[in-house]
Amino acid sequence: MADGGTKAVVKAFGQKLLTANGIVALLGVAVLIIGLFIGSVVGRIICAIILLGAATFIFLSWRKSSQTYQDVTEENEEDLYSQHPEDHMKKLLFDDYQSSDGGKFMVKEIQEEEAVVPSTKSAQPVPISQKEEPVRELEMADFFDLDSDIFRCEAEPRSEFNFLLNKTLIALKEVLFAHSVAFFWANRDKGKMVLEANATDSQDFMTAKRFPIGDDVVSQVAKTGKPQLLGRLNPVSERELVHYYTTTEYINSILAVPVYFLNGSKDPLPVGVISADSKAEDAFGPETLRLLGQFTKLVSALIKSYTEKYDLLLDSELLSSIRRLQDRIKSDPSEFTILNSLAEEANRLLNWDYLTIALYGDEKRGWVLQKVVNKTGQAYVTPDQVLDFSNSVVGRVIKTNTVEVIDNLSAQGSIRFHSTEQIDSSGSFLCVPISSYNRCYGALTLESKVKANFSGSEVETIYRLVENAALALEVLYVNDLVKDFVVVDHVTGSFNKQHFLKKLEEEVQRADDFGTELALVSIVIDEMKELVNRHGKEGFDSILYQVVRIVRSNLRPYDVVGKQDADRIGVLLIDTAASEAYLWVERIRNQIASHIITLDGKSFSVTVSAGVCGLSESMRKDELIAGTSQVLQKAIEGGGNLVRVF
Repeated sequence: MADGGTKAVVKAFGQKLLTANGIVALLGVAVLIIGLFIGSVVGRIICAIILLGAATFIFLSWRKSSQTYQDVTEENEEDLYSQHPEDHMKKLLFDDYQSSDGGKFMVKEIQEEEAVVPSTKSAQPVPISQKEEPVRELEMADFFDLDSDIFRCEAEPRSEFNFLLNKTLIALKEVLFAHSVAFFWANRDKGKMVLEANATDSQDFMTAKRFPIGDDVVSQVAKTGKPQLLGRLNPVSERELVHYYTTTEYINSILAVPVYFLNGSKDPLPVGVISADSKAEDAFGPETLRLLGQFTKLVSALIKSYTEKYDLLLDSELLSSIRRLQDRIKSDPSEFTILNSLAEEANRLLNWDYLTIALYGDEKRGWVLQKVVNKTGQAYVTPDQVLDFSNSVVGRVIKTNTVEVIDNLSAQGSIRFHSTEQIDSSGSFLCVPISSYNRCYGALTLESKVKANFSGSEVETIYRLVENAALALEVLYVNDLVKDFVVVDHVTGSFNKQHFLKKLEEEVQRADDFGTELALVSIVIDEMKELVNRHGKEGFDSILYQVVRIVRSNLRPYDVVGKQDADRIGVLLIDTAASEAYLWVERIRNQIASHIITLDGKSFSVTVSAGVCGLSESMRKDELIAGTSQVLQKAIEGGGNLVRVF
């Protein structure tokens, strides 16, 4: 490297001689030679100065040339190591395909913008199947279930739970590369494993929802709460250990883990089991078991959320049903309204095929089916049938005042209503007593064609509804009982209906015994509905009171006046013939028509229509009432403000 540098300096110095600086250097050399031949001292001094200047100039020229070479060398080295590979490189096209006649290889420089196109002498076309498929753009549907009802409306808890559980099982199947993944409920009360959801590649997965708890892998996990991991199964073992395929599936690996939901039990057992299987041997290991444990925690959280929401939903629906029941009873406090409302609300709360309500019938002196609802149209019991109180399920419930649930009617073979019943004996049956604190008034029954159709929470819900209906019946019966002991009607101040009819029966018997006359008069206020619409129920009660007061003011002490019906006033005229009774009623009719009634600052008058019937020989109470009602109807049809005699 040093020799090369010296040569470069010499070469550069030689080139300098051809320049203006080189000429100055040659001039200095010439002055030196001349000075050697001059004898004068002054001349030699001048030559020495010129020579010194020339030497200085030569030295400076050489120094500058050396510095220039060093700068150029460093610059070239810097460019060599810092330049981009494509900055100063030529692109060559090398055609490695030789012609058939022994042609030479071809190497050609190309410009940067030229495309490098390979030789086509022997190139083959690219098959269509090997062409790259266009990449599909991901859409919202790849990340969100656009068409799912779970997001379109307010989903009920059961639908929401099933939707999320299915998504979880699908994700678990993909993560484990499993053949099938399934979730089973463990119903220990009925000894069944119940399939809830599954994700499978099999065409032979079980179609039934249940199989008995036995010695299979899923059942063992449900019974012990311990995971089961098997890596090598043969077809014989598969039939014994895997019960959720209809045929042999040739499963080699299976893993099952428990799912817990703690509800206060000190020694809890799993509420469900998650199973995963594969056709590969030893497909699952300890790491898979740990992964599956995380999924069981997720499913446990889903169960907790579902249970809480379902309980809240049942409570909310129950409160709504009770409120509707009470509102109907307030508007029409009758036994008919209570029974109809109870049936309607039971239909909202539970799924069933048959409903009956049994109450005690005074006329038949036994427990009678007062209401029957049949949704199926198939043969079932009919209304007004008397129960076999001693031997039937309904009779036992009424006697013991306890709820009874039959999950499988065909297995138990009990008599539900009476021994001659010709009805299907399959499905499930629920009987709830209609009882208050002190008395059982009857029973409500619900029947379904599905076995084990009624869950514990549903039984509790319907029991609370029936309890409220029982309280309403108790209030109704207590009011009737009070009315039996209360003689005077609180609106008119006269005898109530029950006491008036009792007095009528007594007077009919007295007249028949002593051979005396007796007349029954029935009076109604004309255009009653119009008066109620105009003045309200309370206003009409005030009008009725003033009419009864006019009637009572014209009676003898031993005559009787009272409520014959809801809108009818009855008068018993003792020892009075029908003709005399007619004259008396005509006088009363005129007094009422001329009486001015003031109500809410308004004055008006009303008219009445009346029917009169005298007691004839051997006539009974019912015949006397029927005769009076017949002529009263004729008076009303005649335009009102009339009196007619039978």
